[in-house]
Amino acid sequence: MTGWDRSDQLTALGIVVAVIAIVVGALAARRWGARRRLLRFDCIITPLILVPSKHLEAWSKDLIKVTYRDLEVKEPHLAQIRLRNVGPSDVSSAHFDEGKPLSINLNCIMYGIISSSIPTATTTPAIGGEAIIELGPHLLRRGEEWLVSALVSGYPVLEIESSLIDTDLRNDYARRVDEANEVPIP
Repeated sequence: MTGWDRSDQLTALGIVVAVIAIVVGALAARRWGARRRLLRFDCIITPLILVPSKHLEAWSKDLIKVTYRDLEVKEPHLAQIRLRNVGPSDVSSAHFDEGKPLSINLNCIMYGIISSSIPTATTTPAIGGEAIIELGPHLLRRGEEWLVSALVSGYPVLEIESSLIDTDLRNDYARRVDEANEVPIP
């Protein structure tokens, strides 16, 4: 065969177009196809009493106190927890595996919930117990966020336990703490 006739050229062109269509289809499905749900978690911790030095601590010990329901809170901190659905779809209560809530362990002593945007889906232990906040199972619409503010004793060190199905959890708090702990190498 000395050259390509018209039918051979059209066959080769058809094969090239088919290969390009398969590659473009695979890339499009990966980019815009069925994506997983995505939640972003963040926490802002605010000490309620700042004591700059040990000398002032002894002097001002009885001048200012934080109480919750007439109980004095030692080393009071306000933990403001934010969970935002930034994914492509809603997270329904069916996405909580076996109805287990999202559990946030603050590793300190809980005094109480100051405010919650979802009071029906927020549970906590009794005053003076281990600070564990449980969220859900409850519908979290796309673009919606849950906010919970808790009064705790001691500096919280957060641990999150997620039982969500087909849902990724991005922990912005842990990322921020890791970046703050990095030491630049000169």
